[in-house]
Amino acid sequence: MNLKLRYNVIITAGALLLVFFSSCEKKVDLTQATNDIITARTVGLAYLEENLLDEAEKKFITLIQLAPEEAMAYANLGLVYFRMGRYSKAENQVKKALSIDSNDPDIRLILSEIFMLTQRENDALKVLKTTLEQTPDHVKTLYKIAELYDRQLYISPNDIDVLNKREQYLRKIAELAPANIPVRIQLIEIQLRLDKTDTALMHMEQIEQQMPDIPKEALVFFDKALMLMRALENEKALTQVQIVHNILKVTKLYQAGITDLKGAGGHRSGLPVLTFSQDLSLRINDQKSIINAIRFKDVTTNAGLDIIQRGKEKISTTSGKEAVLALADYDNDGDQDLYVTSFIHNKTESINYLFRNDMGQFVDVSAEAGIKHSGKDMAVLFADYDNDGYLDIFVANTDSNRLYKNIDEGKFSSVEMNFGSLDSSLGYAALFADFDHEGDLDLFLATTGRNRLYRNNLDGTFTELSKKMGIAGGNVLSRDAIFGDFDEDGDLDLFVVNEDTSNQLYTNLRQGRFIETTEASGLTSDGNSGSATVGDYNNDGFLDLFVTAMSNGSNYLYRNNGNGTFEKDVTQIELYQALDNIIGLDVCFFDFDNDGFLDLLVVGEQDEKRENGSGIRLFHNDGTGSFKDISTILPPDLTSGYRIAVADYNEDGDMDIFITGINGGVKLLRNDGGNINKYLKVQLVGLRAGSGKNNHFGIGSKLEVSVGDLYQMRVVTEPVTHFGIGQKLKADVVRIQWPNGVPQNLFYPGSDQDIVESQILKGSCVFLYAWNGQEYEFVTDVLWRSALGMPRGIMGGTTIYAFPNSADEYLKIPRDIIKAKDGKYSFQFTEELWETPYLDQIKLIALDHPDSVDIFIDERFFPPPFPTPHIYAVSEKFIPKSAMDEKGNNVIEKIREQDDKYVSTLMPEKFQGVMTMHDLILDLGELSQAEQIVLFLNGWVYPTDASINVSMSQSDKIKTIPPILQVVDRNGHWKTVIDNLGFPMGKKKTVIADLTDKFLSEDYRVRIRTNMQIYWDYIFFSTEEVKTTVQKTVLQPISAEIHYRGFSRVYRKGGRYGPHWFDYNDVSIEQKWRDLTGDYTRYGDVLPLLLDSDDMYVILNSGDEITVTFDADIPSTINRGWTRDFLIYTDGWLKDGDLNTAQGQTVLPLPFHGMSSYPFGEGENYPIDYKHRLYLNNYNTRKVTNENYRRVLWQ
Repeated sequence: MNLKLRYNVIITAGALLLVFFSSCEKKVDLTQATNDIITARTVGLAYLEENLLDEAEKKFITLIQLAPEEAMAYANLGLVYFRMGRYSKAENQVKKALSIDSNDPDIRLILSEIFMLTQRENDALKVLKTTLEQTPDHVKTLYKIAELYDRQLYISPNDIDVLNKREQYLRKIAELAPANIPVRIQLIEIQLRLDKTDTALMHMEQIEQQMPDIPKEALVFFDKALMLMRALENEKALTQVQIVHNILKVTKLYQAGITDLKGAGGHRSGLPVLTFSQDLSLRINDQKSIINAIRFKDVTTNAGLDIIQRGKEKISTTSGKEAVLALADYDNDGDQDLYVTSFIHNKTESINYLFRNDMGQFVDVSAEAGIKHSGKDMAVLFADYDNDGYLDIFVANTDSNRLYKNIDEGKFSSVEMNFGSLDSSLGYAALFADFDHEGDLDLFLATTGRNRLYRNNLDGTFTELSKKMGIAGGNVLSRDAIFGDFDEDGDLDLFVVNEDTSNQLYTNLRQGRFIETTEASGLTSDGNSGSATVGDYNNDGFLDLFVTAMSNGSNYLYRNNGNGTFEKDVTQIELYQALDNIIGLDVCFFDFDNDGFLDLLVVGEQDEKRENGSGIRLFHNDGTGSFKDISTILPPDLTSGYRIAVADYNEDGDMDIFITGINGGVKLLRNDGGNINKYLKVQLVGLRAGSGKNNHFGIGSKLEVSVGDLYQMRVVTEPVTHFGIGQKLKADVVRIQWPNGVPQNLFYPGSDQDIVESQILKGSCVFLYAWNGQEYEFVTDVLWRSALGMPRGIMGGTTIYAFPNSADEYLKIPRDIIKAKDGKYSFQFTEELWETPYLDQIKLIALDHPDSVDIFIDERFFPPPFPTPHIYAVSEKFIPKSAMDEKGNNVIEKIREQDDKYVSTLMPEKFQGVMTMHDLILDLGELSQAEQIVLFLNGWVYPTDASINVSMSQSDKIKTIPPILQVVDRNGHWKTVIDNLGFPMGKKKTVIADLTDKFLSEDYRVRIRTNMQIYWDYIFFSTEEVKTTVQKTVLQPISAEIHYRGFSRVYRKGGRYGPHWFDYNDVSIEQKWRDLTGDYTRYGDVLPLLLDSDDMYVILNSGDEITVTFDADIPSTINRGWTRDFLIYTDGWLKDGDLNTAQGQTVLPLPFHGMSSYPFGEGENYPIDYKHRLYLNNYNTRKVTNENYRRVLWQ
């Protein structure tokens, strides 16, 4: 399963009978009838899954007798006959089902397969297209139609009409399931055949971004295909893509994608129909009857897990873990696999098992997988530590900790990892999470001594930083640890469970620093704790905690107040009484009945006072936040356990339980009936290449789901996150807050909806729109020079931040954009991203000059001191004779004119803003007689961000290399003559380089070399210095008013290689970002704040807009044959909300001219004289918190 939202609609028999007997007022004992219906459905489906067709036939006939108006009974009986090869009887039953429910797409799929096998392909196509009239987004139907058109292509391979139809359906599937690799690669092949090179290239690049590391044997062909597609050599590219396709077909990831499109058995085996009718489903309102129908069944032996060795002697629970386990889909085949160890004392080491899940049967593959080590395993977990899309294995062990890298969909290799000295401390619990929010997973190890935090450098190395980060703790026994955003400020905090002292809460201060806030949070304890779990048990949007006790009386459920403080929930009397005399060794929140409320499972053993009782308790959340002991639905022979893991191992929509034993071994408890309610599964896919902002599986993300009046929230702790949604039909909104803090919304998701990280622009500076005579048009971004608190790197262990200077920025505005409106030039300055600008001064400069020349200003980014702006006048523009990239590709047509066609032959590295080293080689021709040579380069840059800079600073593997400019010397070698050419300050800016006296020979070639993500659009040069008169008129604004506006629609100008652009006339007003909190400038007139650079400025929040006008009645200095251009001047600062921006959570501290650094140097503060205090009191009175952002879905 790739990232999936799955729904299942199954009705309880009790609810069915509520319908059957709704008119009856007297009480009726319906228990036996209820059991008969549930048994017929459940056992029939089980027989069908096991291919026991005769038995399945009998059960579905029984179900028809019990529920004669239910389509699913007839459909599944038809499926039984279909698999028996009795096609006529199958067709009759399926048609009966359709006569009852003509809208069910799964029933129509069965009928289409019957038609296919009886040589009625046209009828099959007709049935499938009828399905799409009612359910146009049904992925399996869309793919079946695409396959039918593929069959037609075997007969007529060049039929353009059929090619177009197949492409149409594959394209639709790719929109609905963007993480599905088989669809993408098939779509690329068909688009190349149709000469749709640009869209094929887009899909190829998206595969590169999303897919786990491309197999080595395919990589050369993949890269060659990309190169050929960019060169428009489609036929050759198609050959390479087909080779890649053939290699990918044998991978489990590809096969899992096919399963998502066809089902586990493929089309030919048919898909069983799991749901009763929607009418009956909607009437379910008795959750008690659902609970009564659920049982957990011990299927350990049937699943193949009884081979795990266990000890015979009684072991003390305090002596150490005898069996640990972890669940995850390590081989990317779509189901949950199992790693478990069992410690046998007479062997003095753990026996390790890695089980591959083969459709619910577990097969031990540890020997072939390469998992082998000595010592006793204390903790184990799956995690993708290297962001390659494959889950690796970490083992905390008494001999030495081990990290196994997943090298080939299930083959592992031990990785050398320097864990440092543990001072004989043993690791009790391990967590992988992005604690510094820079895109990779760090490792926290709770030990019997000082705890450890290993920062992931993403180059295969880790650095131990627990003391520096403030989370080492003391020399205490820490048994467990969990993470989550406990104070709702957007970053991950850490809770550590201690046995011999108080538990500890560490609050994340960002920039790699934590502070202990245990006492202030209300989480102080007397020690004696065993384990903890995190979850929002009362569905109020805040993460709560449950902590178990190692002895009587210290179990506590902590309710989060939403501000980083907790209260013990003293109302849970039944919960606490049931846990008396139980040593709680592990605990987890999970929704076993899919009602949308988290239930609670505690495992351990009875203490010595009660030897004969069970140490395992299951509590049901009744929807009000109260827990009821319903342990009776567990197998009666369960007495104790060490560790828990929960997952839907058999993919039937409810959560099953794995429990390791006190003496080793594991029990698998299958959930029978939990899928009566519907559910939702989410697996996030972070972009692997060209981003680097988030870990691949989104661990640490905050997931929120709104379904009618039901709200739920989870922190993502493993690749698959499960939500029960009761009897709601579908989710209204799913909101993801990725670990880098960026939100992403998905409205009204379909039943098989992929969620892939969006490449969202979160920071870019203030947007400038101008009135063009008809509407406001986006011009460019301003304040680009300023980046308050932006980390640039680490020097000697100290973070180096961007310079604190204000922007002091001049930019050219194209003359055809500005037109007077009611005698005024009108501009809109908007803030639409996750940032806060401090806009201090605005001026408009009119430049009148002869129309025989064009004027330009240098708009490149370079550090201070900023030079005095120079106006370049050009009378004649020369295009280079040739333009080539480092691979010899001819790109001259890309730079010949300003047409939004960009040099785009760049290959991404891990991070946004960083590509592989690339060259642009320009031949300027013969210039020996030129009096001056000035090069003009117009383009845009996609920058890194604060968190990416932090990540890159942790390793020497990847560094940003700004453009250098080289020329050829007399020996024919390239020599650098400009060490830092600079780069465009954002979108569509011009970089100007005076090359006069820079050439070292008669060879006038220029090479620009960098690894930055810069896209050039238009390049020319001039060869003479033009002396001309330029009349300058400086205009002050005559009005300025700030108000809330919202967010413009975003698109890419010039296609996918163009900059993000903004449609002013298409605006949404909903809150988009987590605000920087503090005091903003109140709405209304702000003209006095924009006239001078005086540290009294307009502070804008995201969504704000300032309308600024200038008097268009400029004294005429334009003579005949003259024209007018404009410059816009802005001064101020900008601070973005990136989680690694220094002090990026708040408006404060306020910047000021002359500060030596930001954060401030010692003794520095914003001016507090009378006029600045008056400014603060009069203008900055609009208080902004994060309450609206946090509560938008909950409300």
